[in-house]
Amino acid sequence: MANRGEPSSPPPSNPNPNPNPNPNPTTTTGGGGSSSTRHPVYHGIRCRGGKWVSEIREPNKTSRIWLGTYPTPEMAAAAYDVAALALKGTYAVLNFPDSVDLSSKLSGSPTPDDIRAAATRAAIAQALTDESNSSAAGDDEHVDAQRRSL
Repeated sequence: MANRGEPSSPPPSNPNPNPNPNPNPTTTTGGGGSSSTRHPVYHGIRCRGGKWVSEIREPNKTSRIWLGTYPTPEMAAAAYDVAALALKGTYAVLNFPDSVDLSSKLSGSPTPDDIRAAATRAAIAQALTDESNSSAAGDDEHVDAQRRSL
């Protein structure tokens, strides 16, 4: 029988005062791989071998649609935006929400090939936009490098 007059002993103290269960803050606790190649700002892109790749997961599926490899993160991000808009509609999280042309949205149920082609067109359009901005700033070497990589 317990003695009601004596206070109960305090619970054992936690030997690890850090509330974060992950001892290494640079690794992810999710099921994915290393996040070191992901772009810190743009969604759906990562660096691979010095180039930028873009892909998107199909809704309610485990498969991904490969959108391509691009020389700049902006081109890869523009490709992702078109694919996200085609797959997720107005619920899509976009990299360039002010630059998306909603009238060019793919109709019906686009196939992965349709999405990939639209993504490539968007990436090229982004390169041309970057080119016109770079030309205005006098950065012709960068523009020439982008053209050669396409």
